[in-house]
Amino acid sequence: MSKATLLFCLLVFPVSNLLSQQKEFPKHTGPYLGQKPPGITPEIFAPGIISSINFIEDVCTWSPDLKEFYFSRSEKFESEWTANFAIWYTREVNGIWIEPRLVPFSGVYRDFCPFVTRDGKYMIFYRMNNEKNKTRQGSWITEKIGEWWSEPIFFVDAYCLNTNDFNTFYFTTEKDENGTRDIGFMLYENGKFSEKIKLKGELNTKEYEAHGVISPNGEYILFDGDDYTLVSFKQQDGTWSRGISLNAFYYLPSFSPDGKYIFFKKDRDIYWVSTRIIDEVKPKE
Repeated sequence: MSKATLLFCLLVFPVSNLLSQQKEFPKHTGPYLGQKPPGITPEIFAPGIISSINFIEDVCTWSPDLKEFYFSRSEKFESEWTANFAIWYTREVNGIWIEPRLVPFSGVYRDFCPFVTRDGKYMIFYRMNNEKNKTRQGSWITEKIGEWWSEPIFFVDAYCLNTNDFNTFYFTTEKDENGTRDIGFMLYENGKFSEKIKLKGELNTKEYEAHGVISPNGEYILFDGDDYTLVSFKQQDGTWSRGISLNAFYYLPSFSPDGKYIFFKKDRDIYWVSTRIIDEVKPKE
């Protein structure tokens, strides 16, 4: 076999293999897996496709072109701490969404909270030990090389990491002596992280604040409170406002890269809602 023929086979096989595996999977086309976009009332996302009765789905993230969708998934479990999460994905192949499957680098440890950077070059996720395998716990990172991802490497000891510019990274602090958490940030320059700093302003309180994620436009942060998802707006002086409740118990929020939709976890499934819901609670200037 010539080198040219071998290269052709290597390039063609993955796509042809994906197409053959989805023969029994219903055909879904169009943006957001062909789902009808929601309004300001949250709706379950892609029921029977992503949100399944056989699994629990968690944090999700999109590629910038909305052609790839990644999410945490685990079999049904009794406790958050026994869930053996791994990262799954679906993608468009010739305009058709393939059946969700495990990302090749995941499944050995507990992997969750995936986040694809705004430029699509990197995916960051949190990795933990499971019952059988031990690893260095923290945020790991993988680089997009061609059509797929490199072998992940350890990035930083921080939880629920996300960023808009690969310079300012937002994260959730460890639990303090009272069992609460806060939202913090770090700067990343010349391959090194700065010290961890709690966000300034009224966002962080004596209560529970966790899983904060910055909006694509950088104007607000969504995060989990004790009872509800809250939103904090960035002030002119760079500090953050006190959290305003969205009056619904959804948690682990994330955004579509176009900033049009918010995704949440609720009842072991993924829900989505229009970001117009933020306009309903945003203080009038």
